[in-house]
Amino acid sequence: MRIALKILLITFSFAICTHVSSQEVILVRHAKVNLETGGWMGAKKATVLRKSYDTSPIISFSADSVLNTLPECKTDTIYASSLTRSISTAWMLFGDSAIILSSDIFDEFELNIVHLPLLLPYKGWTSLSRVLWLLGVNKKSKTSYREAKERAGRITDFIEDRLKYNNQVILVTHGFLNRDISKELKRRNWHKIIDNGGKNLGSTVLRK
Repeated sequence: MRIALKILLITFSFAICTHVSSQEVILVRHAKVNLETGGWMGAKKATVLRKSYDTSPIISFSADSVLNTLPECKTDTIYASSLTRSISTAWMLFGDSAIILSSDIFDEFELNIVHLPLLLPYKGWTSLSRVLWLLGVNKKSKTSYREAKERAGRITDFIEDRLKYNNQVILVTHGFLNRDISKELKRRNWHKIIDNGGKNLGSTVLRK
């Protein structure tokens, strides 16, 4: 009986240590941007809207509702991109409890609208342009997809470096970038706990 109790206590202590020492990365996608993009349009109008997207304000949201879907914030520093939608989202979520640090290394991968003689919804233009960029056909973009993946790798290096000092890192950035960071973390043996980062204010949570 004493031996069984001792084994149980050792197992329980190990579980506690494992929980305390586990590392966590939370990738949050920014809130929805307040920009009217309805209707069918040509490439010229889609290009104007694409540029406006980077400077337009976000739509207000309930911070508590979003935070209730996330693990508890245990870090005093939140990282965001240099774009308005990312910084504003980070401030609404964590501005009262943490320092917000922004950098253009966390900006979304550049997307230039391809110029084709078509009429498409705005979402159609961005989707088509992104696919052609992935295929290496959209030459208007300054950054290739290969270069973008290399940047995601550098960001992942940064995350793992920060984890030497704090067991939790939180980024409030962008959907496509978060997707590639998540892929790189999984390649480095991180485990995805929550996978909801494809929508605005959604999150991807990984632990190791």
